[in-house]
Amino acid sequence: MCANVGLGKLVCATGRLIGNPQAIQRLRSRHLPPELVSKTRTFWQPNISYFPRMLTAGANAAQLYRANLQWQCRLGEKMAAEGFGNATWLHSFLDEFPTLIFAAKRAGLQIVSELYILLSTDRILSDERSHFPGWEPDLPDYDNITQQVLGQRPLFHCTDYVLCPSEAVREDAIANFGFRREQTAMVPYGVHERWFTVCNQPVRARILFAGTAELRKGIHYLGLAADKLFARNFRGEFRIAGNAPASVRSQKACRHLNFLGRTSREKIAEEFAGADIVVLPSLAEGSAAVIYEALAAGLPVVTTPEAGSVVRDGIEGRIVPSRDPETLANAITEIVEDRQKRERMAHAARERAQEFTWGRYSERLIAALKSFAAKEHGPART
Repeated sequence: MCANVGLGKLVCATGRLIGNPQAIQRLRSRHLPPELVSKTRTFWQPNISYFPRMLTAGANAAQLYRANLQWQCRLGEKMAAEGFGNATWLHSFLDEFPTLIFAAKRAGLQIVSELYILLSTDRILSDERSHFPGWEPDLPDYDNITQQVLGQRPLFHCTDYVLCPSEAVREDAIANFGFRREQTAMVPYGVHERWFTVCNQPVRARILFAGTAELRKGIHYLGLAADKLFARNFRGEFRIAGNAPASVRSQKACRHLNFLGRTSREKIAEEFAGADIVVLPSLAEGSAAVIYEALAAGLPVVTTPEAGSVVRDGIEGRIVPSRDPETLANAITEIVEDRQKRERMAHAARERAQEFTWGRYSERLIAALKSFAAKEHGPART
């Protein structure tokens, strides 16, 4: 939803359909460009009918997923019923609105699917939960629910070309899901210009993690790394800016982490201003937005290959293996203790971010779509 069209406009006007004030604040920050508003068609009925289903499902993850998938199917049918006009291509995101993708394929359109996260994420998290019981509830069998509702996934049966935000996503799609390299293109995301205005005045050894404190983002490995550092008489602070479930906060491995709770974008900017390093030891991302933002704010970053970042090892920060708290701890120590290196990385970070503005993103996206148009049509998977 966006704040200036359709149901999103009503939500922002009343503030009553979503109880979370931060959710409304985030919605109010999303606007369609004025030149697109008149070209945008909104569909109220499927969206309004989705709310009671969502409330009925409550905290049941399987029911929530099923309700969301059924809503996507109904909304996809409404969109498909409007027709495709003179369009010859459909740009989709994973399997979102599957009935629309199926209809577009039947109508002869070429399907470009954007993979905004590793396709192996569910498998990775299932494995991680088995090794760290009690941190998070088990995942539902999403594949089985999808099979029951759809029969088959349009991503695997309709896709002609694939957009990936990072090399990690592309390699996972090729190696584990049979996508053909020649049918893919890598288009990193962008960063809003406001992050370049952050004036970083680092507090030495203030380590910032920004995002939901969950296994997918490697919060447990950050906790273990902090344990190792404090055992070496580390004099610093680990600040966790983001939602953190009680099951995570109560873990012994997290005893050295300072949980700040849900944090607004304005507060994140304040955290960036005082941070020494941003750390994101993720196990599965697409291309984490917080890393683009940290770079634009002039912060060195320590992260993993799976985070899908544009950080170059040894230049804007360090790339360390996932699930390796020892190497993570050493990388943090390296930057904290060598202040000249830290300043070089901070300067390089802001320069690197200049290459990934949203303007540059649009240029890369258009170039990728043109490259697809020049290719011989064929299925994206072997």
